[in-house]
Amino acid sequence: MSLTNILMKNTFGKHERLCNKRRIGEVYASPCRITVFPLGVRWKLYDAATLPCAVQVVIVAPKRKLHHAVDRNRAKRLMRECWRQRKGVLLEMMERQGKTLAISISYLDSTVCDYRQMEQRMDKMVDKLAAHLADDERGGER
Repeated sequence: MSLTNILMKNTFGKHERLCNKRRIGEVYASPCRITVFPLGVRWKLYDAATLPCAVQVVIVAPKRKLHHAVDRNRAKRLMRECWRQRKGVLLEMMERQGKTLAISISYLDSTVCDYRQMEQRMDKMVDKLAAHLADDERGGER
């Protein structure tokens, strides 16, 4: 699926979700990480044809922090919605660099924030991640 189709549709389909256990393990083994509270982000860069989509994401709300399933589901729903609206920046960057990116976004707080806060934090997280990826492009991987 091309970048223009993804951006026009503004969806978060199956091909954009990171489901491969080996790839998820590689993301968590990677030293690349940032925190924009209440979001923790880990990522790993790959060559162009490694993943089926330019950016694949796994969204996590751990049981250790959010004990009730209702709270975990709410947090994941908010993160998915905010990601869906803001992923275009990273998609364009990966297409331009000719690379693919696997990301894990974890919810770190023990209470679920509201939608407005999640929007602000996701914006900040995407900007910070884009800055790290731009640095990696200029000076090699960290």
